[in-house]
Amino acid sequence: MEKIPITKARNKFMKLPDQATQEGIIAVTRRNKEVMAVMSWELYEGLIETLEVMSDPELMEHLKEGLEDVKAGRTYSLSEAFERLGL
Repeated sequence: MEKIPITKARNKFMKLPDQATQEGIIAVTRRNKEVMAVMSWELYEGLIETLEVMSDPELMEHLKEGLEDVKAGRTYSLSEAFERLGL
């Protein structure tokens, strides 16, 4: 993760979206302390979705059960799944 001072970030504000796409996350610092993160909108949305999934106990339980099924070999091929769903 690249760190840049807030004054530098302000001076190159219009270039930050492209840089964030390349770098992932840019930490903006003030007096050598991180005060802000700059990231692509796609990464931000992914983080928010992950937090929403992880904060839903019922969804997390279903996910854990699904992973246990895969580990135990309780899986279906794509064609079997379509057949079971009546598609």
